[in-house]
Amino acid sequence: MKNIIAYALLAMLSLATNCANEPVALVSVTNITELSRENETVEIPWSEIAALFDGVAAGEIIVADSNGTEIPSQVIYRGGNEPVALLFQASTAPGESASYAIRPGKPAAYLPRVHGRLVPERYDDFAWENERVAYRVYGPALEATGEISNGIDAWVKSAHGLLVDKWYASGDYHRDHGEGLDCYKVGRTLGAGAMAPLADSAFVLGNNFTSARVLDQGPLRVTFELAYAPFAVGENVVTERRVISLDADAILNRVEEYYENAPGMEVAAGIVLREGAGIVWKDAANGVIAYWEPLNNDNNEDNGHTAVAVIFPGEMKETRQVAKHLAGIADYSPGEVFTYLAGAGWSKGGFATPGDWHEHVTGELMKIKFPLEVTIKKK
Repeated sequence: MKNIIAYALLAMLSLATNCANEPVALVSVTNITELSRENETVEIPWSEIAALFDGVAAGEIIVADSNGTEIPSQVIYRGGNEPVALLFQASTAPGESASYAIRPGKPAAYLPRVHGRLVPERYDDFAWENERVAYRVYGPALEATGEISNGIDAWVKSAHGLLVDKWYASGDYHRDHGEGLDCYKVGRTLGAGAMAPLADSAFVLGNNFTSARVLDQGPLRVTFELAYAPFAVGENVVTERRVISLDADAILNRVEEYYENAPGMEVAAGIVLREGAGIVWKDAANGVIAYWEPLNNDNNEDNGHTAVAVIFPGEMKETRQVAKHLAGIADYSPGEVFTYLAGAGWSKGGFATPGDWHEHVTGELMKIKFPLEVTIKKK
């Protein structure tokens, strides 16, 4: 194995270098699991890139694969003025490594594989998507109509592509016309994995977001921040912020919860449960809750099964049913940023059976426990 990697790195030197004096950094990405890991995001702190290529600008970096072919990359800023990290996506076979090269140069204009935006033409929704799934949350204009929810809505897809703008333009996205649809009902719930504080064993729900700000806009990751009006949790008036990221080819969102002026308290990420014969998985020891919904037949049509999952990379101290939700419970410490994963799949969009969904969620858990090992060395 070591000889194979060495030969691959030597090949990268010749393929990725345009001239003898051009600086090149060689990246080895190793998968120590028995999973085949396709299009998984690699994130390299910008400080490491800057140390390798003194004075390089954020818009002057190219990533190439082992054939010397440029691949899409993205520099993220997290809403600031300074670069934070370089992203690209790697595919690795079980127990194997893949090789990439980074060098200065003008990157190509990559087609976006993610997108997110405020939708003022539809009551200030904020919608975001990649080529496999879409989501939305509800804004102030909808709250003004009396419809209040801070849950996460899921739009399921069978077609591979960015479809949100097309669906909003048509207004006809509650029926499946061969691409997917919105058949997920949120209402006054947490929907597909939103979080809320707990008080006296009950959810304390905020209202619709008050403002939204895009922090990074593709082509590989969309990140945005939502602000919420203060609300009371016991004797404290808490202000909530959510930062949500979705990567290309991912199903689950990364959600960061900030509760300002919060006491030490319990929080819960919840999956709303439906009437009928759904399938529930609970594994607090590994930080997972998941759900296979009963068949949806809105509009007297077979809309398949929506599947939802939540994963806590940190401790999930227990699972509990709260107000018709399957909830994962954790303790929140003052000043903490609570980070977890949540999202939804579809029986007509790649997860034909409950077993397929369970396998996917288990695979995502394994990726958290055994992240890709990334090493970089400069020529």
